[in-house]
Amino acid sequence: MLTGLINGQVRSGSFDFDIGEIINYNLYEGFRLGLKGKLNENFNPYFSPDYYFAYGLSDDKFKYGIGLDIKTTLDKNSFFRIEYYDDVNSSGEFYRRLWTFRMRMMNYGNNINNDKYYRYEGASVSYLNDVTNGLTLAFAARRNTEEAKFDYNFRNSGATFENFNTLVTLKYSPNSTNIMTPQGKSLIDQKYPELYFNFEQSFKALGGDFNYTRFDALFVQNFKTGLGTTGLRLYGGLVLGEAPIWKHFTMNGLASPSRDINFNLTSYLGFATLEGGKFYNDRFVAYYLTHRLPWYFKSIGQNVSSLDFVLRGTIGDMKHPEYHDFRFRKLDHLYQEVGLEWNNFLSSYFNLGVFYRVGYYTTYNFKQNFAFQFKLKLLEF
Repeated sequence: MLTGLINGQVRSGSFDFDIGEIINYNLYEGFRLGLKGKLNENFNPYFSPDYYFAYGLSDDKFKYGIGLDIKTTLDKNSFFRIEYYDDVNSSGEFYRRLWTFRMRMMNYGNNINNDKYYRYEGASVSYLNDVTNGLTLAFAARRNTEEAKFDYNFRNSGATFENFNTLVTLKYSPNSTNIMTPQGKSLIDQKYPELYFNFEQSFKALGGDFNYTRFDALFVQNFKTGLGTTGLRLYGGLVLGEAPIWKHFTMNGLASPSRDINFNLTSYLGFATLEGGKFYNDRFVAYYLTHRLPWYFKSIGQNVSSLDFVLRGTIGDMKHPEYHDFRFRKLDHLYQEVGLEWNNFLSSYFNLGVFYRVGYYTTYNFKQNFAFQFKLKLLEF
């Protein structure tokens, strides 16, 4: 039960249920209610069917997926997977494949103010293998029909396309502690450094319309000195060739222009003061730097508080913005925001941060430059 919860699952007999899929929210679907279940080793140690279905209250549409994992061994994670799906996703999302449950939970709100969604229906065949305890490789071949669910035209060719592509994913985490359970490999203690890398290649084969190449990478490090604890995230992406906007990168804005005050939940890669769904690039680099001071204090109650200084920044470009007929901007100057987080705010189990936009994109409107951010303490760095 404990290892399942660490990985975001609740067990009931032969079923494992994903607690992260029960309720979510985004601007396109509104509240998304779902159920995702998987037959575990009590059903069969080698064959594990799974399913999910979800319903969006605003778009009034059902989404679903069915799949089957076929293990090649019980000594480590090594399995083939086939699946079929019909779902929607936000445009420009950074791939989260092989992320831990805690990282995914922290990033759920990353596109909460991005209403540029697309539908994808298709099938995939994949293989995942733990080469070593710290190195995981995954390969997938996918054939999808993809359709913009917003007013969009790509190179005067419409908004619906066929896409055949392959995706190679690597995760390198040499210092983390994992154990092998009947459910599979379970993370016990996440330690750094960590590296995540994705390489996607589309082909004009099997009816595919594209021949683009897409890379993205995330490096995470955390270290302690006499001056405190420093955390670093470096990430970026690149698209080569012609691809629709949802295969580019949105710049992870969390702010909403419709609010008088920017107040949002923290995100693993997001910017508290940047407007969501407004900026897209075909290449970018970004950083997230945080430093916890070695000073601890109490406010009310028994929990000990501390302070984190935060600096975030990103810059990129788009080679051919004229290919994409919809309203957006490219972010081609350095965007930065600075912040201060109060951990265990007022002795609670939440962190409260205040952030301010600095540099090129600063405006004369204080409310646009300023944001509050809330984070569950359990999510940590």
